[in-house]
Amino acid sequence: MTNTLTWRVTWAMTATVALFVGLMAVLALSILSKQEDELADQLVQIEMRRLIDRIEHGEIDTLQQPIEIGPRTQAWVGTKGAGASMPAELRDLSGGPHEFESGERVLHAIIAESSVGHLTVVVDATQNEKRVRQFGLIMLVLWCLCVAAGYWLARFTAGIVVGRMHAVTQRIAEWDPDTVQSSQLRATSSDEAGRLLEAFNRMQDRVDRSIAREREFAGNLSHEVRTPLAALRTDIEMASLDEHVSPEQHLRFSRMAKAIDEVGATISAARAISRPRAASKPPAVDLGELIDDVRTTLGARAEAAGLRMSSAVPRGHLLRADRYALLIVLRNVIGNAIDHAAPAALHIRLDGQHLLIADDGPGIDKADLPFVFERYHHGRRVDQAGDDDALVSEHGLGLAIARRVCEQQGWLISVASETSGEQRGTRFHIVFDENST
Repeated sequence: MTNTLTWRVTWAMTATVALFVGLMAVLALSILSKQEDELADQLVQIEMRRLIDRIEHGEIDTLQQPIEIGPRTQAWVGTKGAGASMPAELRDLSGGPHEFESGERVLHAIIAESSVGHLTVVVDATQNEKRVRQFGLIMLVLWCLCVAAGYWLARFTAGIVVGRMHAVTQRIAEWDPDTVQSSQLRATSSDEAGRLLEAFNRMQDRVDRSIAREREFAGNLSHEVRTPLAALRTDIEMASLDEHVSPEQHLRFSRMAKAIDEVGATISAARAISRPRAASKPPAVDLGELIDDVRTTLGARAEAAGLRMSSAVPRGHLLRADRYALLIVLRNVIGNAIDHAAPAALHIRLDGQHLLIADDGPGIDKADLPFVFERYHHGRRVDQAGDDDALVSEHGLGLAIARRVCEQQGWLISVASETSGEQRGTRFHIVFDENST
């Protein structure tokens, strides 16, 4: 059973009815029980006065005991505790009224000294107690009926009270900020639900405008940067064709061209991520080829840092995933290893829907591990840099971006790390959704 507002209101009202009716039933039962006890005590006193009058007028033979006064009343006359016919429970009682149980019977007795001697009068109040128990059972049945009726009445009332809020919640839940045209949710009343819809519409307008500005900025940036990048890459290619270029210079030109391609791919990826996620399945991507492309692109950085990369994912292994999104995640995770784990060895392998990127570097301290996906968290980079803020100012976004992209694509990224022992190093796990295979 879901913990919705309707159920909370229903159970709150039902509990109130149950508590109120229960208290009334307990109060009525206690009053009836007290009245029955007082009635039995009064009957004992009345029978004692009548017995004394009858003995004084010689109407009763006190030698025959117990004296049967009525169908449920008996009496004994004589010294306290005397009389072989007197029940054992009565012999040691002190003067005054008493209530006790004898087997299955409930007895009310009064013991007193009078002009005719020591008197003990007992009334059998078992029927009175049965009536009290029957009344208690009736109260229990009525309580159950009232709780059941209160529950259904509470559900009906909660449906009326909370129904409007459910309608608003459903309509808001259907709103998708990634859609190109987000329709306004029309307020059909002027109550709290209507005012909530109006407030949501104002918030929706602000979100839509913000998303539109973000997409416009991404489009403008892509357009403005691509042109000079294309010109720069053309000049590099032309310069590399010069016959006077040495092999070392040719290698430098090749690296510069790859760097420009990396910038262009990053811009394309960022623009693709800013677009709404397609409802249909993405086209299949050759995961092995994509990993090899990332290794080639980052090869110069990795070689300079001393990171040796290898992959067990073969070319031709297809994965249904957004190519640009996967490219961003792999670049940032491997780039993090280049910056923080090198010199070390990094290995990539795929196990079903789990992609493992593991290195045998120094690892991440347990105190820093929960924060590696936070923006601008530098971890070991700060330890290496000391107080030089300029060195770390450009770091701390890569893993945060990777996690954000994974969340947007419906993937799960996690990290585990050890700083000593056989498991020394850092392992990133990327779990793709079921539709990826």
